[in-house]
Amino acid sequence: MKRILSIETATSVCSVALHEDGQCVVLKEISEPNAHSEKLTVLIEEALRERNITIADCNAVAISKGPGSYTGLRIGTSVAKGLCYACSLPLITVDTLEALALSCKNAVNNDSEDNIYMPMIDARRMEVYTSQWNWKMQNTMETNALVVTYEAKASFEPTKQYFLCGDGCEKCKETLESPNIQFFSEIRATAKTIGDIASEMFDRKEFADVAYFEPFYLKEFQATTPKKLL
Repeated sequence: MKRILSIETATSVCSVALHEDGQCVVLKEISEPNAHSEKLTVLIEEALRERNITIADCNAVAISKGPGSYTGLRIGTSVAKGLCYACSLPLITVDTLEALALSCKNAVNNDSEDNIYMPMIDARRMEVYTSQWNWKMQNTMETNALVVTYEAKASFEPTKQYFLCGDGCEKCKETLESPNIQFFSEIRATAKTIGDIASEMFDRKEFADVAYFEPFYLKEFQATTPKKLL
């Protein structure tokens, strides 16, 4: 049996999934402050306990590699690497935006050659991390940090149907409103689709170097000075 433990910590959602032979059999998720640092290992233990197994019974660990939250990605990567080192398991790293686009495609469930799935992860102010994927889940626009303006709407082709998803698309509704653009802000990053993609990558033996892998932050971490309490 092919068994993969998947971890998603790139956004505010802390998510853990367990796939067996390509099917998600356990999904544990939580979205609350400090969940990644406080609850990730707890969710992993709960997922394994539900199937009455240990991490040694898994064949690989998959991680959402970014882009996304600097802190979340660091925590998820550290935990994943620790599990891989402990049990000599291969590490699979999955594009966070690809997994989010797949979640959107599954939710729309209406394949058309005109469909474009555009995942958006919230960044600073009116900026989002995004990319585009067609109905065959082929990448048609590289990952970038997009500043959402009224001018940005001009880049959307009028003959295409765009499906925007993720926690970054909510703030784009007013600016990008158009008949050929739909918004699915309720679709968030999840370890389920990380595991769906990782299962196929496992069959192709697409493994990362555990020692040298670093998350894809897209932008370097920027510390901010806390505002003084009044």
